[in-house]
Amino acid sequence: MKNLKLDKFDQIGIIVKDIERSSQYFGNLFDFKDKLKLVGQTNTVLYKGKEATFKMKKIMQNFGGKQFEVIELIESNGDHLYSEFLKEGKEGIHHLGIYTKNADAFIEYFKSEYDIDVIQTGKYGKVKFDYLDTKETLGFYLELISF
Repeated sequence: MKNLKLDKFDQIGIIVKDIERSSQYFGNLFDFKDKLKLVGQTNTVLYKGKEATFKMKKIMQNFGGKQFEVIELIESNGDHLYSEFLKEGKEGIHHLGIYTKNADAFIEYFKSEYDIDVIQTGKYGKVKFDYLDTKETLGFYLELISF
């Protein structure tokens, strides 16, 4: 898979400390077609080879042809990408998500071409997600989302 070029991204992921407050700002700033809805979710992931479980509140909204994801971490058992981001005192853009049917090829490409590995992986229902450790290189993570 030489010269792999992504032709799009599908999701922008944002981490916040107060989702209710942030949703007011986003609702006033962006012209969403539907009312913003907050949902709860619990995930178990492998982060740097260790299992972690966390609960979050999130907004999953379509906007401008992209999936707009805003996450507030509620409870956490173990370290993971979201908790690490917050421990660094950050809020804001955390990752760009790419829908793919061939995550393994992307993972192999990033490993062979850039020595970048998967830092976190998990599954939610039928959706599998792999985060590539691109933060040092790009300033955010790339999330490969497979259905």
